Amino acid sequence: MNMPFAVRVVLLFALAVSTLGAGPRSAIEPILDAMRTAAGPVWNAHFVSISRLSFEGTTSTVSSESQGIPFTLRRCNGELCEGTYFDGERLFTVNVNDTALPQSSLPEPYLRSLRILASLDFLSPSFRTRGGRLIDGGVATMNGKRYPTIFVADRDAIPVRIYVDPQTHLVRFARDVGGTDIFEYRDYRRISGFMVPFEVLHNGQTLERYDDRTPVASAFHPPHGMVPIFEGAPQPVALDPTHVTPVFPCTVNGVAVHCLLDTGNSGISMSSELAARLDAPVVGEHTVRGLGNYSTQVVRAGPLAIGNATFPVGYYIVLNDIHKYGYDVVIGTDVLAATNVRIDGNAHTIKFGVAAQSAPITVPMSFENFVPVIKVQLGAVEARLLVDTGDESNINLAYEFYTKHPQLFTITSKRDVSGVGASSVEMLGSIPQITLGSYTTGPQTIGTTRTLVGTAFGHLGAAFLQQFDVDFDYSAAELHLVPHA
Repeated sequence: MNMPFAVRVVLLFALAVSTLGAGPRSAIEPILDAMRTAAGPVWNAHFVSISRLSFEGTTSTVSSESQGIPFTLRRCNGELCEGTYFDGERLFTVNVNDTALPQSSLPEPYLRSLRILASLDFLSPSFRTRGGRLIDGGVATMNGKRYPTIFVADRDAIPVRIYVDPQTHLVRFARDVGGTDIFEYRDYRRISGFMVPFEVLHNGQTLERYDDRTPVASAFHPPHGMVPIFEGAPQPVALDPTHVTPVFPCTVNGVAVHCLLDTGNSGISMSSELAARLDAPVVGEHTVRGLGNYSTQVVRAGPLAIGNATFPVGYYIVLNDIHKYGYDVVIGTDVLAATNVRIDGNAHTIKFGVAAQSAPITVPMSFENFVPVIKVQLGAVEARLLVDTGDESNINLAYEFYTKHPQLFTITSKRDVSGVGASSVEMLGSIPQITLGSYTTGPQTIGTTRTLVGTAFGHLGAAFLQQFDVDFDYSAAELHLVPHA
């Protein structure tokens, strides 16, 4: 029987707290007090660190920040930094504009265990009040030496057993209960009153080696992305009726242009013409991928103003082939993750900063490569489709997916299409029925594009979304749809 991961975590926790204790809680209090004195209140400290991470034979230099269990880790190339953020439960991916989106809706109990150890959160006075358990594990041998041990159990983490050095009262080893992973903590140094390891080994191999660890007085702040400033209530901004995709007026650094809302864009972009007009400073390079791909520049520009919303200066990927389509800015995840957006298909308007509202159709979204993906039932076939307001199509399948399911529709016509980096041909037909959540509709136009590859199995495009009023709620990872009459 395949047991869900969350259930296995709960059972492991129950095992740790019910059968692994070798003595009463009071027996380990002197050890815990000695550990707190030896290490200092590491769990309260905000550390900024530079380290070298080794994983699968590759070593990279990263900067990290942590305070207690949460932490951020960033790899930087010049002033452009990308990485991950762990909020204590879920792991997020962070892009160059500091936008964070969850890698999964599921918790990360193993990573939480590692952070409880690294931050010494189990020594915090609040650990037990938050449901944590510390159980005497007795004396155990590791590498021929005997250590007093303690089982550390948290309801949202994998139980671990720590081995305490009897001379220094610092954590020397840790291993997951019932598993084979062993972590070794070495090269302890005293930094501003804290005793912290500068090298961590995993099963005998160097996992992490710090070059610098510095406690700072400021508070730890999670990634915040491009937080907008709003003046008054949300204002409707008229959509250009000549476009199937949502195109509307905006300004960048006071220059009036047109923006495209493109949920298939993992950040924000601008045309090469606008970048030249703004004389925007170049800060890096990037490879863009669409129907084709090419290398381009990243520039720093802004602020971006749309209706009553103003977004701060950010990093824009320069696109060489969008000005001809009637817009110069492509708004993607960096804006959508910062505020709720509503497209009113009947009124042909768009609003930023709207409050979340109930809708007859609510579809959960997951995020892959910083873009939203939903499950759609295409006839009898379940597919994961990218919700893509930048694609003029109705339903546009990746060609590889269509070749595996040619029974979905019969090709009856073709049309030329163009996108980032290339042009292609979309082959069209009709599908009798599709289902999103509890909502079923059909028949619907459906197609496949030969060179369409990348995220998910295809796109749910702007022509399909025009049949609804649409709310994008990235914070709740939900797509809300109100069908038109």
